[in-house]
Amino acid sequence: MTGYGFRHVARMEWVKLRSVRSTWWLAAVTVVAMAATGIGVGVGYRSHTPVATAAQILNNSLSGAILAQLLLGALGVLTVTGEYGTGQIRSTFAAVPRRRTVLAAKAAVSGGAALAVGLAASFAGYLGGQLAIRGTAIPGAPLSDPDILRAVVLTGGYLAATALIGVGVGAVVRHSGAAIGVLFGLVFVPSFAVGLFGENGIVVGRFVPLLMLLNSVAVTSPTPGLFAGWVSVLVMGGYAAVAIVCGGVLLRRRDS
Repeated sequence: MTGYGFRHVARMEWVKLRSVRSTWWLAAVTVVAMAATGIGVGVGYRSHTPVATAAQILNNSLSGAILAQLLLGALGVLTVTGEYGTGQIRSTFAAVPRRRTVLAAKAAVSGGAALAVGLAASFAGYLGGQLAIRGTAIPGAPLSDPDILRAVVLTGGYLAATALIGVGVGAVVRHSGAAIGVLFGLVFVPSFAVGLFGENGIVVGRFVPLLMLLNSVAVTSPTPGLFAGWVSVLVMGGYAAVAIVCGGVLLRRRDS
C-alpha cells in the first residue's frame, strides 16, 4: 500500500474527484454562468446606441469569469478540504505516506479538470455573446482573429490557475468554508487596495488577480501599463505554485 507512485496516486485522485457530486455541480454552474453572461451581454447590446464594437462584445461576454474563478477556486479547495471534512484524509495518508505526492496529484488532477472546464466555460461565454448578436449590425468577433482567440483561451488558463490556488489554500487552511473565504479575499480584496497607491496604482494593479482578469486576460487589448495577457496568466500560475508549496510544507509538518 505504501509503494504507490505518482501516476497511481493521480488515478486515485481522479476517481475521487469525479465521484463527488459537488465536482459536477461546480463544473456545470461554471459553464452555465459564463454562457448566461455572454447571452445577457449580447442581448443588452442589441439595442445599444452607438453600435457596440466586436471588442466590447468579447470583453463583456467573458466577464462571467468573475464568478467562474470563485467556482473553480472552490473546486480546487474542496479537492483537499473535502477529505478533511469526512476524515478520509487519514486513509489517504495511510495508503500514501508521502503527503507531498498526494498534494501534487490533487493539484495535477484538479488543475487538469479545471483547465478543461475553464476553457469550455470561456468558449461558452464567447459563443453566447456571438449568438445573441446575430442578425444585428454589431460586428462579430471571429476566432480567426488572434486577439479574440487569445482572450478566450487565456481566460480558461486563468480559471485553471485560480483552481490551483484553491488547492494550495485548501491544504493550508484545511477547512472548506474558511478556505473558500480566504480565496475570496485573495481574489477581491487587493483590487480595492490598489486605489490607495494613487498614481502608482497601475504598477501594483498589474499583480492583482481581478484586475489582471478584467484588464489584461479576458480582453482583446490589455490596459496600458498592465502585463500582457499571457504574462498575467503566468503570474497567476506563480501564485498557485507558491500556495501549493506552502500547503506542501504544512502538510508535512502537521498531523492529519
